[in-house]
Amino acid sequence: MELSISYSSLRPSAVLPQRCKSSSHNNRMICIKPITKNINNCSSNFPSKLCSTNRLIQPLAGLYGESKQDRPRNIIRACGRDEHDDSASSTGLTKVLRFGSACYKFVRPYAMLHTLISTICLFARVLVENPQLFTWSLLLKAFLGLIAVLLLNAYYCGHNGIYDADIDRVNKPDLPISSGDLSLKQAWFLVIFAVLSGLLILRLMNADLITTSLYCFWILLATSYSAPPFRFKQSSVATSIVIPLMGGIVHLVGVLYATRASLGLSFQWSPSTIFITTFATLFFLVICNIKDLADVEGDIKYNIRTFPAIYGPRKVTIFFTGILLLDYIGSMLVAICMPQAFKPYIMAPAHAIFSLWILIEAKKLDKTNYSKEASTNFFQLLWKLFALEFLLFPFM
Repeated sequence: MELSISYSSLRPSAVLPQRCKSSSHNNRMICIKPITKNINNCSSNFPSKLCSTNRLIQPLAGLYGESKQDRPRNIIRACGRDEHDDSASSTGLTKVLRFGSACYKFVRPYAMLHTLISTICLFARVLVENPQLFTWSLLLKAFLGLIAVLLLNAYYCGHNGIYDADIDRVNKPDLPISSGDLSLKQAWFLVIFAVLSGLLILRLMNADLITTSLYCFWILLATSYSAPPFRFKQSSVATSIVIPLMGGIVHLVGVLYATRASLGLSFQWSPSTIFITTFATLFFLVICNIKDLADVEGDIKYNIRTFPAIYGPRKVTIFFTGILLLDYIGSMLVAICMPQAFKPYIMAPAHAIFSLWILIEAKKLDKTNYSKEASTNFFQLLWKLFALEFLLFPFM
């Protein structure tokens, strides 16, 4: 038995023109009715079911009339749609993360950290002096109070950032408003939300009149510091009064008063209260002037008369570093002279180390000729030392 089939009849090039024709839509090959002729060379003894023209030649026909040559192209298009969807979701997530990062920088995290640490440590000091009054329900109230204080600090930093937007484009171009990561409309929304949320928390806590008054007085000082017509920050003398008043007196006295009131205790000027209030007020006097070392260029351009802009960074650094050293020396003397109220073996060596640390860093700053980067690092060091002081406070 001999089977004879013509190879030319089975070549795809002979079949393709008869089975498919090109479509003008996306250059796809659309299959049409097959017109392949019967193969006449089949032997009479060859099984007829294998010789069926419907089964013999079925190249290139795919699902939904698509050809096998089109399948890779369709897969690519489907993958392209998936990648587009993934890219869209990724872009949305990136925007959310970028906005969160901008909000974080907007509230000045180093100042927020100080507020967090100081508030917790002041609360802890009152509990150390009155351990018998501790209850677990007190922690919930203290937590709400902490949130209210943090919102107040966020309002101050954000409000100041809004009114300093033009100056910060020169001094701090990486800040959210200056860099364009946060619009003024968004910034205003954040500061208004912060102050209203803080007042709402006080209302929910049924805060007494004195606590609420101190809170509102702090808001008034923070607003007057940056906003016209007062804009106290334009005067170095006014700045040296307002900032220590806000951070060293109103904040500390307010937290101590609210904590003692929540325990059913009346406020009193104990040795520890007098010490931390005096120390923090002097420290804020130093910080509010050292912070301007890196901003001299922009302050001069926009007529902000800070001490560094008037007298130069070197003289200002020497003067206020001297005040800080007096603050530390005074703390050591207080600990030695009042052992019944403080622990000299903690306060004296700790403040001696802090004094030496600040002297070393001030000398390094002088060697850099008060460059912007070195001035910023020196300013950040002051915040770290301030945080360490409050971390020690409950144990002094």
